[in-house]
Amino acid sequence: MSTLKRTQMYIPEELLDELKRKAGRENTTISNIVRTAILELMKKDKTKNWETDPLWEMVGAARSKDNDLSVKHDKYLYGKDE
Repeated sequence: MSTLKRTQMYIPEELLDELKRKAGRENTTISNIVRTAILELMKKDKTKNWETDPLWEMVGAARSKDNDLSVKHDKYLYGKDE
């Protein structure tokens, strides 16, 4: 890990109490718990790959003879003309 820099955060008192208890149980510091949580969050964001998401496989799965569905969806869904 790179050089640590001091920062200041405002945390609700109840959450701070929980962090203190957790740090005590795990024999670590609140700072370490927060750093670990942030690293996990950042790693999760970086690893999101939409092309491996099962929903991505649905793109283009439906076919229609009507080529203007995205433009005139109200017409096809609700029978409303423009």
